[in-house]
Amino acid sequence: MANGGYSEKADLSHVEQDVDVDEPERGRQQSVSLNKNISARIQNPLAGIPRATLFHNVEEFCRDVDMTDLIPLVQKGALVAQNPPAFEQIAELEDPEREALRNEVLHKWRQPRALYTTVILCSVGAAVQGWDQTGSNGANLSWPVAFGVPDAGEGATATNGWIVGVVNAGPYIASAFLGCWLSDPLNNYFGRRGTIFVSAIFCLIPVIGSAVSQNWQQLFVTRLLLGIGMGCKASVIPIYAAENCPASIRGGLVMSWQMWTAF
Repeated sequence: MANGGYSEKADLSHVEQDVDVDEPERGRQQSVSLNKNISARIQNPLAGIPRATLFHNVEEFCRDVDMTDLIPLVQKGALVAQNPPAFEQIAELEDPEREALRNEVLHKWRQPRALYTTVILCSVGAAVQGWDQTGSNGANLSWPVAFGVPDAGEGATATNGWIVGVVNAGPYIASAFLGCWLSDPLNNYFGRRGTIFVSAIFCLIPVIGSAVSQNWQQLFVTRLLLGIGMGCKASVIPIYAAENCPASIRGGLVMSWQMWTAF
């Protein structure tokens, strides 16, 4: 329907093109005009792009990322992303591909087994997060006395209370100041799965070190190392799970991180 002289399609996007240039050059010059987005909706960046220009942009992208063998598949994906409700009318799609797209709407939980396996493994990472937290807190019942820094009862001092508090906060200090920040360069160099692997190492070895610590200083260092893994893991695994899940069920599956951490 028209609104203020613009159609709904014009509200969503407007492609500016130079009629004096060829099609590939036009693909590089196209831009989305935010001035005509009077309805303040999130725009589909592919809406309104001519098919030839869209295919040219896909080819350039695939060449840039060394995916030339997948150009036909990525072109199909671009056509679907350009107008998702009209996928039935896209001639380039094959019947199994249309069936898969129908299932995303009619049977949204009918997903590949690999997807659910990925989410379950990510949930195990969340469970480890919960174990790390409860294990560290539960150890506070015994280690202050065992290491000669009781914070309650006979021999308790104000200094001991600070020591116990700092050791107990060690994982969260390292998580906030190191682990979460390190996730960005680690993702850049190793990718999501490589970063998760690195964080798993920091969540395994420091736990063993905590079990064999002989004084509170050693325990504090092991907890700092544990915090690096916890922070890195907590800022990567939910994102990795979300990137693997379709939008229609993403919220339900990614919620498993918090559920497994808590329960």
